[in-house]
Amino acid sequence: MSARPRLLLIDGFHTIFRAFYAIRELTNSKGEPTNAVFGFVQILRKLLRDEKPDFIGVAFDLGEPTARSDKFADYKANRAPTPDALVAQIPYIRRVIEAFRIPLIELESHEADDVMGTLSRQAAAAGYDVVLVSADKDLLQLVGPGVTLFHTGRNRIYDAAAVEAEWGVPPERVPDVLALMGDAVDNVPGVPGIGEKGARQLVAEYGTVENLLERAGDIRRKAYREGLLEHRAAALLSKELATIHTDLPIELHPEALRAEPPDTGALRRLYSELEFRALLEELGGSETAAAPLTELAAPASAAEVEAFAAGLAGEVTVVLVPGEEPVA
Repeated sequence: MSARPRLLLIDGFHTIFRAFYAIRELTNSKGEPTNAVFGFVQILRKLLRDEKPDFIGVAFDLGEPTARSDKFADYKANRAPTPDALVAQIPYIRRVIEAFRIPLIELESHEADDVMGTLSRQAAAAGYDVVLVSADKDLLQLVGPGVTLFHTGRNRIYDAAAVEAEWGVPPERVPDVLALMGDAVDNVPGVPGIGEKGARQLVAEYGTVENLLERAGDIRRKAYREGLLEHRAAALLSKELATIHTDLPIELHPEALRAEPPDTGALRRLYSELEFRALLEELGGSETAAAPLTELAAPASAAEVEAFAAGLAGEVTVVLVPGEEPVA
């Protein structure tokens, strides 16, 4: 086992969305939705139990405008509004993070990805082992010496070898693949005529988008050649949008991120309010009687639900029902 100190950086909103879509129709006796809070608590508990971090932080987006939306007004324009049932739970999730004594890391005009990118680079250079926690494929580009990614949707760790085995390119070339194929979720335009498979093949052969554009006229496949020649600006813009910033004006202060024991009193009050009976019992009682939990359900694929349930190690029963796909 590595003797290097271990820093866990959690992608806040991506993890919240995963929790929201993995557990359905959980409410308290007042009819208030509590599924995202419960799922987020369970994810935190698993991470703290399994990873045993020396340092930890949760990175949050502060909303628009951001550096990317300033550059491209339609960035993330395709995203549906956040469900009201999830919006109502965000304050509770912030209280959960506070009760676990985990610092919230936010920077105006910048996304959580860039905050995580900057801090992970600084921490790895300072001798820390960094684990990024997210199901966001964009963050795979940050994987490298001293930095791995725990994929919450797949319940697996990615190091550089795992990224290259899956993507066909090393982590630092992931933004080039994303630039060519585009991203419908974030509304990154990409290059017309080039899909995911073609993007990986082109980047594996030519390297960067910039090098590919310089040699676009030599590409034999007509759709790729014409797409690159006619959409050069879109390709370059897409790479800029897909590249995570690692040089934000923030500094790593390890002691501010040191993992601390949770505030059990605050957790007890919160679990009692939300009626999380099993969690209250683990803490040794509650301030008010808690109602039984309602049925839990999960909307995603069988594989994803199995991974989620396995990760929680029997702490929650998950039932498959038809539903929407989680945010990618």
